[in-house]
Amino acid sequence: MSNLTIVHANQLVDASYHFSLIEMRVLALASTKIDSRKNKVGEIRIDVSEYDRAYGITNNRSYGDLRDAVKSIMRKPVKLSDGSKIRELSWLVMNEYEADDCGSHVLIEFSPKIEPYLFDLKERFTSISFEYAARLNTAFSFRLYQWLKKVQHLNSHKKNGAVEVIFSIDWMKEQAKIKGEHSRWGHFHDRVIKPAVDKINAETDISVFYEPVKSGRKVSAVQFNYVVEKDESCMKPLRPRLFRRPKVLKDSHEEGVWMRKNLAILLEYEVQLKRYDKKEKLALADLRKIAEYASICDKITENRVKNEIELRTKK
Repeated sequence: MSNLTIVHANQLVDASYHFSLIEMRVLALASTKIDSRKNKVGEIRIDVSEYDRAYGITNNRSYGDLRDAVKSIMRKPVKLSDGSKIRELSWLVMNEYEADDCGSHVLIEFSPKIEPYLFDLKERFTSISFEYAARLNTAFSFRLYQWLKKVQHLNSHKKNGAVEVIFSIDWMKEQAKIKGEHSRWGHFHDRVIKPAVDKINAETDISVFYEPVKSGRKVSAVQFNYVVEKDESCMKPLRPRLFRRPKVLKDSHEEGVWMRKNLAILLEYEVQLKRYDKKEKLALADLRKIAEYASICDKITENRVKNEIELRTKK
C-alpha cells in the first residue's frame, strides 16, 4: 500500500461534497486503481479482503459497509463552482453488489462527467499518498489533508521554509458540507479542526500548526502552516490493531496461536515507539495484554512487563 497514490484534479479537491468516513475510504481506495495519466478504466472492483487490509479492519461487517457506501455515493452529487456557475455531478454511473451480507466484492464505475477530474490529468492536480490518507479517521481530516497538500508546491504559499495557507471557516464548512453545524468557533475548533490536525500530525508526512484569523471580534478563518517531514522516523508510529479473540476454548491450541500473534504485534509496536522516542511508553492496557499473552510462552517478557506495570501504578 505504500506506493499507492490518490490523484484528483484541483477542482475536485476544492469541490463541495460530504461523505461518511466509510464512503470516503471507498472512493480513496477506488482512486488508487486509476492511472490519472490515462483514459477511463471502466468498472472498478473493490474486494472486501483488500478493503480490510488497506484500513486495518478486523470486524465482520465490511461487506455490508461497502455495499451501503456505494449505494449512498450514488445519491450524493459533487458540487463544482466555476465563477457564478454551479455544476452538480454524479460520482458514479453504476454500482453492483450482492443483496445479502455474503458478498466478497463490489463493483463501481465513475460517471462520464466526473472522468475529466480523475483521468488524463496533465496539470493542476493534487497527489497524496494512500498510505497516509488511509490512517485518517474522519472525512474532514481527509479533506483538510488534501487541501493542505494541494498548495505544497506553490511558491506563493511558501514562507520561511514552511507552507502557509488560509482557509475561511465558511469555505471549509461549505466544501465539507457541514454548513450550519458548529456555529461557534470554540465548538468548530474542538470538534472538527483540532481532532483533524492532531490526526494529520500523528499519521501523515506533514506537521501542521494553525491559528485563528479574526475579522473584528469574530474568528472568520484559520491560518495553517506546515512542514513536510522527509524522514518517516519523525512520525509517531500508529498503534496497530490486534486480532480479535476467536471463538475457541480457553487454553486450546487455537487460543495460543491467537495470543502469540497479538504478542508479536505489541512487542514490535513497542520497538517502533522506542525508535521514535526513547521516552515513549506503551499504554498500561497494552502492557497488561503483553503480560497475559507472554504468560504462555515468554516468562522473561512477562516478568519484565509486570515489573513495569508495578512501578507505574505505584502511588
